[in-house]
Amino acid sequence: MSISSSMPSTTRDWRIDWLRGLALVSIFVNHMPGNRLENWTTRNFGFSDAAEVFVLLAGVAAAFAYFKRFEAGQARETSWKAVRRAGTLYGAHIASTLAAIVLFATVANLMGNSDYLDLIGVAPLFAEPWPGLIGIVTGGYQLGYFNILPLYILLLLALPAYMWLARLDVRLMLGVSFALYLAAQTLQFGMPNYPEGGGWFFNPFLWQLIFAIGLSLGIMRLRGQWVPYHPAAFALAVAYIVFSAVWMIWSLGGHVTHGLVPGWMDTLHKSYLPPPRLLHVLALAYVLVHTRAWTALSKISAVDPLLTRLGRNSLPVFVTGSLASMVGYIALVQTGGGLALELALAVAGVGVMWVVAYLSEAGVVATARGLSARFRGRGVAVPVVEPPDLPTVRTGRR
Repeated sequence: MSISSSMPSTTRDWRIDWLRGLALVSIFVNHMPGNRLENWTTRNFGFSDAAEVFVLLAGVAAAFAYFKRFEAGQARETSWKAVRRAGTLYGAHIASTLAAIVLFATVANLMGNSDYLDLIGVAPLFAEPWPGLIGIVTGGYQLGYFNILPLYILLLLALPAYMWLARLDVRLMLGVSFALYLAAQTLQFGMPNYPEGGGWFFNPFLWQLIFAIGLSLGIMRLRGQWVPYHPAAFALAVAYIVFSAVWMIWSLGGHVTHGLVPGWMDTLHKSYLPPPRLLHVLALAYVLVHTRAWTALSKISAVDPLLTRLGRNSLPVFVTGSLASMVGYIALVQTGGGLALELALAVAGVGVMWVVAYLSEAGVVATARGLSARFRGRGVAVPVVEPPDLPTVRTGRR
């Protein structure tokens, strides 16, 4: 069975937004360590989690948003749009990071307990303020749970090069991406942290592969193509998903082959996007789009007032959810938790995220842009707020 006939004719597929919304809720829950709801999110039933899903969907969405015009001869304009979008994400990263620092510093001061600064790695900033601030501005100092946007910024900055290669041949683009992935795995290089040392939690030279795969899938969709169904491939994908679920449920450890293959292939460490994690998210995608669930999902996502809306407004929702999860994290640490509190925090957090998504679609962004244009005409500088058109992904200090 091929899904191409079941795909909508428009370039926007609401199922992608629905899946992003589901992942956003999962991310929010997972970013409140200690709550029992996190035991029921997808990361407990397979090798990959919402991070891989988000980056894969980011690549698909990038193809929908940029590639058609890029291929049609608007390469310069489209590339500039991607760069501007990267700038928007950079602003969101700086703002959310500073907000988190203020939040944890305030709580630590009010409680008279500096241990709160260690929960997501704020303490080094106060130990070395100037190097820490330089690290924040340059992307080298990343708080726990706030370290995915720097990855996505680099992916967007590299997007014009990926699209240029894909315009020549999608297979060429994937080959270059895979070669970079292999080089980074075997030579062990990445982006450096500053001032603490080490490397980024999400190594962009590795995670770019899943973005490139998503980009290629989006380009295939635009060209009326898709990965064909094959019974053997489908059976293998299902078997791998089941194997992964059993492995995680029974907590069989972080080395899938117990040393039979090189270390970078044998680990489940999230930073390195090892093959077991990459293959798992691809198997999930393959099985999903080749079952009736994919067709059924189109009916759900088209009328769903919650998850689809969250996914359509993923950047403001992600930033809001990240900060809300930190408030919940602090509340759980301070009180010791409890099922009633955990449920209340989850419901309240998702509710706040939905309100932000609703306001984003209710004209708040358009009003801000209109006011900006009006004041600029009077010589008053007001920043332009751009509507989100690409997803963000999960962050975290694991």
